[in-house]
Amino acid sequence: MDIAALVEGAVQYKASDIHLMEGSPPYFRLDGDLIPVDLAPVSHEDMEGIMKEIVPERLFAQLAARRAIDMGYQHKDIVRLRVIIYYERGKLRMVLRLIPLRIKTFEELNLPDMLKRIADFISGIVLVTGPTGSGKSTTLAAIIDFMNARDKISITTIEDPIEFVHPNKTGIVTQREVGEDVTDFNSGVIQALRQDPDVILIGEMRDTETIRTALKAAETGHYVLSTLHTSNAVQTIERTISTFPQAEQDLVREQIATNLKASITQTLVKRVEGGRVAALEILIVTPSVEKLISENRLRDIFTVMQTGEEGMQTCDQALANLAREKIITAEEGAANARDVYAFKRFFKGIVSSSDRGGIIAGFGG
Repeated sequence: MDIAALVEGAVQYKASDIHLMEGSPPYFRLDGDLIPVDLAPVSHEDMEGIMKEIVPERLFAQLAARRAIDMGYQHKDIVRLRVIIYYERGKLRMVLRLIPLRIKTFEELNLPDMLKRIADFISGIVLVTGPTGSGKSTTLAAIIDFMNARDKISITTIEDPIEFVHPNKTGIVTQREVGEDVTDFNSGVIQALRQDPDVILIGEMRDTETIRTALKAAETGHYVLSTLHTSNAVQTIERTISTFPQAEQDLVREQIATNLKASITQTLVKRVEGGRVAALEILIVTPSVEKLISENRLRDIFTVMQTGEEGMQTCDQALANLAREKIITAEEGAANARDVYAFKRFFKGIVSSSDRGGIIAGFGG
């Protein structure tokens, strides 16, 4: 199998991912759907040949020991790939996520102007959340690129693996890969604090110690950006606090209330004209939200978000806005809504939290 031709074909068709598995033809993910490619089934020899071509020799031992690897790879000057190779019932499988070399702007991604205000923060933490494949890395890359082009700052990223590559512009960017340049996320953040950064991007806050170090970085005047796999803004705060032992949770709640600046949750939906666009739930930690977090009244935050204060919006409001602008269909919006009743209300331009589309919508009910 010619992996180069397959990757270039995926670029041509604007696929987001390539799936390879033994005994099956390749699949492209197009606008969220998996479509088989009209090629012969992939053999074990094909998989081994692809691995020898793109996988560094040092990772073969890791694949044998851990039965999976996650790495970055650049194909010529065309596209970068995030490559995940793993075993399934004793057979090799591979998922290659396509990452464009050119970082798209806020306007090209149809991201709200609020993100430019988020790029103005000089300290604190901003979290971008959502499921795998929801575009978190793309949004963070746009924020980093915007700051890198505009500000005379030092940006350090710790990623696993490195996805978007940032050249120095007005600012300077240091990108470190877990497993290659640093042993783990927490060590990377600790080392970054000694490297004179203004901004620290943590690819993912996977454990308690990394979250603890990130909070420390924010408290010492750094601007920290990171991701979590959570489905809404309120769950993001709950999940972060619950990561810590019970005895520490009151202190951590205060640290989050003081240092969290914004939480953005993404959902990718299909555009009318083809392709996908992100619907963004946006929480800005205003003084009123900070008070709610401190008092452990997290369930009341969703009501504040619905008011639109400081550019905040719920996922259902974001979907309704996209539908009203005819970027997506009303049917697509309803299919992805957390609360269909709330979506329909917002689509009609009605703002109320008194009916079914109230607090429940913030918790996936």
